[in-house]
Amino acid sequence: MSKLLIICLLCAIFFLLTSTALAEKKEWHIKQGWNIIPFPIVSYNSDLGVQFGGSCDFFHFGSGTHYPDYLHKISVEASFYTKGSGVFRFFYDSENLIPHTRLTADISYLPDKMLPFYGFNGYTSPYIRRQPKGFYNMNRDMFRLTLDVQKRIGGMWSWMAGFGYYNYRMGQVKAKKYRDQISLYQHYTTLGVIQAKEARGGNVLQWKGGVSYDSRDIEGDPSRGFWGEVILCGSPDWIDRNGYDYLKLTTVFRHYVPIVNDRLTFAYRVGYQGTLAGKVPFYVQTNINTLYLRQTYSEGLGGTFSLRGILRNRIVGDGIAWLNTEFRYRFLHFNLFRQNWYFVINPFLDAGKVVKSFRANQLRDAGSPEVYCQDREKWHSSGGIGAKAVMNQNFVLSIEWGKAFDQRDGNNGFNLYMNFLF
Repeated sequence: MSKLLIICLLCAIFFLLTSTALAEKKEWHIKQGWNIIPFPIVSYNSDLGVQFGGSCDFFHFGSGTHYPDYLHKISVEASFYTKGSGVFRFFYDSENLIPHTRLTADISYLPDKMLPFYGFNGYTSPYIRRQPKGFYNMNRDMFRLTLDVQKRIGGMWSWMAGFGYYNYRMGQVKAKKYRDQISLYQHYTTLGVIQAKEARGGNVLQWKGGVSYDSRDIEGDPSRGFWGEVILCGSPDWIDRNGYDYLKLTTVFRHYVPIVNDRLTFAYRVGYQGTLAGKVPFYVQTNINTLYLRQTYSEGLGGTFSLRGILRNRIVGDGIAWLNTEFRYRFLHFNLFRQNWYFVINPFLDAGKVVKSFRANQLRDAGSPEVYCQDREKWHSSGGIGAKAVMNQNFVLSIEWGKAFDQRDGNNGFNLYMNFLF
């Protein structure tokens, strides 16, 4: 019944909005030169807590010929969350530093003292609400360095190549009040599901190659077009020499369908990631490979950046599939401080599941009710609604609320962040 009420509420809001007379779009101010946007951060994420800090985006539009597309973008952020995580990030993106070639670089340090850990393989790993706080948490300090290039090979097609280095430091939650408490992570290590050579983390070197197709009209908030990518990601065991090397395939397809001109768009994203060969350490399985980091994290499934309203990283496996759908209604265009603004309302439905299990035999043989149950894996789904404030069609402030449709995936999530999900 609750699922039906949520869907009905979202539909009612959507039809109310789309039945409203559409305001006339005002003339845009064509942006030129550098546009600097400092932004104090006070936000909330149901997975991470209250966030404090600051960020600054630098957009260079040159003569304005390509507006709303920019020539260079630099983003810097330093912030922390009350649940113990932090974000210290530098990001750069340009198609002009190297002529006709897109260069994207990211350097981030992402400590997380309360990283959620719900085990592997979705519903076959039980989620027991009565467990004490901290049972489903662990510590992770991650350093990330990525460098990707894309170059058009004709029309809308591009080839890409990339390099990534990740350093993971994993362990039991460090907060004093949880140090003496048994956690799910400790159950996994004691039972040998997480092996001793990977329990404390390690170094990961990744090489990426692939192709993409992109016919979007605008990158920041497209109203029409396709955007798809196929990525092969290989990780040789060159650093730690611990026997973990692998090859993964990631395919993601996005489609933006105009319903009412550029005012109302139906958007959806379909994705798959799976291991083709080799052995993957457990701490890598949450990472979702991408050509362009739209958000601070690219991981899941579950949480703000993959399945909204579902517990963060609830769905982890050797193969995962997911679907995001939403309507985007744009309204109230206006100019403020010589910046071009409008608002967006986006009701959404998300779903995902494990399609290839990870260490299932070890979990089954462990015989522990904390790590394995007889529930069959099926689609995890959620729905909700969001609102956006968009400046210059490429700077997006987002607020979203999502509700999980199954209690085994948590209750709901309320999040403030930057950019569209896809």
